[in-house]
Amino acid sequence: MSNEADEPREADQATTPHFDMEIVPSLPGGRSLHPAEQEGHLVLLVAEGAMTQDCFDELREYGRYLVEHELWVQNWNGKPPPDLTSGAA
Repeated sequence: MSNEADEPREADQATTPHFDMEIVPSLPGGRSLHPAEQEGHLVLLVAEGAMTQDCFDELREYGRYLVEHELWVQNWNGKPPPDLTSGAA
């Protein structure tokens, strides 16, 4: 008996990244923005008060447009992205 895990994924699902943004109470080191990335997903975390709601909405719409129109793609090699919250970049 097969289950969903045994089914091959559609090519679009495997290669099309997901983009979103979230407002969070704060970020480490007093940062305003942090890209939380993993394979297939990029979520920009924005510290509360770091940008206006209008700016947040426009930037999220722009990011989604870039992804949906394949103007931005994720080239994931399996390694996690560097932790830029330490300030040692």
